[in-house]
Amino acid sequence: MGLINFGEGLRNGRISRKKRLKKLGTVKINTVETTPVVWQDRLLRFEWVRNKNWGASGGVERSVGCYQFVDMENEQTVCEFAEDHSFGCCYAENGKMYVVGVRGEGGGSVLDLFVSEDLQSWESREVLTFPEGISLFNTSLCKGDGRYILAIEIGGSHEAVGRPFTCVFAESDDLLHFRMLDMMEYSYSRERYTACPCIRFADGFYYMIYLEGAPCHRWLPYIVRSKNLKEFELGLTNPVMWHSDEDKQILCPERFTPEELDYIEHAVNCNNSDFDLCEYQGKTIITYSWGNQLGKEFLALAEYEGSPEEFLKSFF
Repeated sequence: MGLINFGEGLRNGRISRKKRLKKLGTVKINTVETTPVVWQDRLLRFEWVRNKNWGASGGVERSVGCYQFVDMENEQTVCEFAEDHSFGCCYAENGKMYVVGVRGEGGGSVLDLFVSEDLQSWESREVLTFPEGISLFNTSLCKGDGRYILAIEIGGSHEAVGRPFTCVFAESDDLLHFRMLDMMEYSYSRERYTACPCIRFADGFYYMIYLEGAPCHRWLPYIVRSKNLKEFELGLTNPVMWHSDEDKQILCPERFTPEELDYIEHAVNCNNSDFDLCEYQGKTIITYSWGNQLGKEFLALAEYEGSPEEFLKSFF
């Protein structure tokens, strides 16, 4: 519903000097809304493959989008599935991969679930349908305190949205059936732009990194935490990261043409968004987007020398 008063924390809070995340560089053009995930000891990246209306990557003209997994070691596609879906997320547990996302090209009203044991054969089902006046965008899924929580970015004219965008929540006992928490009671935040949720659970709190709209067309990821998904505590050392020239580093220049390298070098950058993370080989692996929030968008990687729990708790 809103922020817990953080004035006292600012006046008298005690917080250690923390290790900083390290930006590693750009890996793709026109690819956003990704989730890094470990699958059978491999580091993969879940991606929404955009259609031509959104600006598909690699010059591919697709009439409808889909999902794919990419091997982050060699950038090779592992599988494509879920044609005509957008704004998805993934979660792996007990030898199964779960993917939740929006039916259609974005701004739809239905969330579908895809489940696979081998990333080749997928079972699907409709899990949530939303009322008129709500449009669906980014999603994020985590295991919490005896349940699973799905964070959902909504827009539209519905009263639950307030000032677009707003994050609302659904819960599940089995990762197959989801039920919405009351959107008027469990949300963050109707008072201002709060988009692109990445939700995780640690140390009794739900931590959520999301996108704040700052003045003069600036977009920054902030972090909050909550025990009940009603009242949220703002991290004392926000924002999580800033857009910077480091975003334009190229991780593997040989994978880009000279024209693409020039495009990256001269792109306006006023945004770090679509933050997501996982743990791999003792580090926190981070994917995020940078660009101008007006169509020129790039996918980049970062890392933190420590666990996701350590990283999330370091802001409080």
